[in-house]
Amino acid sequence: MSLSLLGIALILASAPALAQAPDNSLPRLVIDTSRQYGQGTFPRAAKWQGLYCDKSGCTLKPATLRVTSATARNVLEEDEALDVLAIDDTPLALFPDMALNAGKVVSWYWASRDGTESSPGPRLSKLGKWVMPWGTRPLTISWVKTPEGYKRYHVSDGATKQFLFSIEAESHYGGDTTPIIHWVGDLDGDGMLDLLLSIPDDNCGFDERLYLSSGAEDGKLLRKAAQLAGREAACGC
Repeated sequence: MSLSLLGIALILASAPALAQAPDNSLPRLVIDTSRQYGQGTFPRAAKWQGLYCDKSGCTLKPATLRVTSATARNVLEEDEALDVLAIDDTPLALFPDMALNAGKVVSWYWASRDGTESSPGPRLSKLGKWVMPWGTRPLTISWVKTPEGYKRYHVSDGATKQFLFSIEAESHYGGDTTPIIHWVGDLDGDGMLDLLLSIPDDNCGFDERLYLSSGAEDGKLLRKAAQLAGREAACGC
């Protein structure tokens, strides 16, 4: 292997900006179906549900997500096996084999695909917090910067403060790591706020998470109910 290719391989093998390892015991979810996912990422026989949102609100209903196999060449000119996702419509998110009731979902915020809905990202990045004044227990998501250069994110209801995750203030190539809030509502039907977000990474990484209020431990506001995190296969310069 040439020194230049070895250097590229070492860069690609470096850890992404996320400070926490993903919990592979959790159910998967999908927000972006276009990525180059490694083979075996998704179950072939799962029953999928899609969260569909439009101007009238959001609905959870069965979805047909097709998972097939393919290959792509990586920077070392080797073939990597992929899981390829295909779906005929455009749900906001997809969930496999989760005990979620189909039907209309109480939704207070969701990111519109045409950009007409104001994103909380700039406010969260600049002000250090975003207030979510909904449900029977409104929450605020906020961050503080550590001396080591990380941002620690928390949620709070005014009485209880819960740590969510810690990420680098900038991604590998200097990109913004402010979480993208995709949806806020009541997915589990308990009247309290649930949260769907992803953490951007400009170095082929991805981290998508669903937090639910139901089933949270004592003293906690949310539990991480689903996650899809890792690095894209055959990705890099």
